[in-house]
Amino acid sequence: MIKVYPVTKTKDLCDDYTVYINGEKAELNTARVSAYPFNRRWPGHQRQIEQTELVNFLSMQADETVEIKIIPKVPSLNFRIRPRNPRVKAAINCNGEIKLTIAHAGQYTIEPYGRNHALHIFIDPVDDYDIRNDDKNVVYFGAGEHNVGDLYLKSGQTIFIDEGAVVYATIYGKHVEKVKILGRGILDNSKNAEKILYDLNVEGNDAAVDNADRQHAINFVCCKNIEIDGITIRDSLVYNINTLSSENVHINNVKIIGCWRFNSDGVHFANCRNSSLTNSFLRTYDDSICVRGFANYDYDMFLNDEKEENLDFYCENILVKNCVVWNDWGKNLQVGTETFAKHVKNVVFEDCKLIHTSGLGITIWLVDNAVVSEIIFKNIDVEYDDYLLKNSIQNKDEDLYFDDYNPDYAGSLVYFEISKHFEYSLIKTEDELGKVDGVVVDGLNLYSVQKPIFSIYGYSMKSPVKNIVFKNVYWNDEKLGKEIFNKNLNKNKFAIDIDYK
Repeated sequence: MIKVYPVTKTKDLCDDYTVYINGEKAELNTARVSAYPFNRRWPGHQRQIEQTELVNFLSMQADETVEIKIIPKVPSLNFRIRPRNPRVKAAINCNGEIKLTIAHAGQYTIEPYGRNHALHIFIDPVDDYDIRNDDKNVVYFGAGEHNVGDLYLKSGQTIFIDEGAVVYATIYGKHVEKVKILGRGILDNSKNAEKILYDLNVEGNDAAVDNADRQHAINFVCCKNIEIDGITIRDSLVYNINTLSSENVHINNVKIIGCWRFNSDGVHFANCRNSSLTNSFLRTYDDSICVRGFANYDYDMFLNDEKEENLDFYCENILVKNCVVWNDWGKNLQVGTETFAKHVKNVVFEDCKLIHTSGLGITIWLVDNAVVSEIIFKNIDVEYDDYLLKNSIQNKDEDLYFDDYNPDYAGSLVYFEISKHFEYSLIKTEDELGKVDGVVVDGLNLYSVQKPIFSIYGYSMKSPVKNIVFKNVYWNDEKLGKEIFNKNLNKNKFAIDIDYK
């Protein structure tokens, strides 16, 4: 069975590619993404659209081999398909036409021009949703556009976004249980705009100003037994999926794209338990996947309308598996930054493909009181661009992005740090800082012309980063020697018991 989902055209249209699936022309969706790594803390207004570009993406399902012909609008004689996959057969002819044979569901990115103007292909497994549209607990959205606005969930509800549907909404659940968000359509957040409380335009700001109310695309607070499966989230205003003090939240086969606005993170698990993110694609313009404690803005919200005894001050038993991550700014896989919790432990990132990074690939950044332990990064493939653009901060509206060419530039492949932060930390003094004690990086392969860099910085003997084990680390499929590892390791005296095997 092969089915290309119908496309509901929206105001933004990109025509970079013509695509045929098994000889039949396929319709393509459009998303707006960041064009280069240029960012600033919220200055009182939204990011300039001139810093973005439109891209195409194809959405379909299949349980058999798919033959794909891709005709770029601007021919190129070279291309890359990411993530690297020897099971995908690919070829290009003298006219720049690309042919792919793909036998497995998954998320693939075709890049004839480097990281700009890529084509994203999302192939879902054939769905087996057992949904009755006449069920009183089902909110059903069929093909076409639906202007919903704020959608507040009730326990036991299922939101079903069918293929071809574009639902303009934010979804919010608080103290709800047994809720599902399912389907193969698009949750579009483009009509979710910030509410400006007072006019402001700050230059050179190091911290975000407080003149706007901004809502996440999907936000769960103090919830249980949540399932999100199959949907695509496009153009999130802030975080795509934010979960706070919740348990049994399971997110599968979600595609996140179209992130270009300030702080458009991917998925956050904040003081959550027994939860997972699997088989998903994330292209974000800020941190992609974060497992953390409370942030100051979370905690302030809770204190306003939530009893403290309802909150869980620990984060544990989180699995992130088989995800493809493209990061346009920030970090790909992160524990932290905010870590206001008793502990963050038993967190596993496994079988993930980081197809683009923007500075930092694998990160633990602790700025609060948590004890971070039992963290595993297992079988992680990382692909750098042949030339990495430098992250740059915009200080005022008229600043333009500038990259001073340096072919050797690369951020840290692995970066662990403990520090008190003037904006992010909830603790009052450095004495309250927690520690990182017990991390395993097992099966890490970097594909790059740049060297792999490892950086580990504790804060003090009371707040160290310690008991860190690296094993089976490869650089372009060759196992990294201990001498090269040590040469490329940056650390301070509070990074203790760093073992390379």
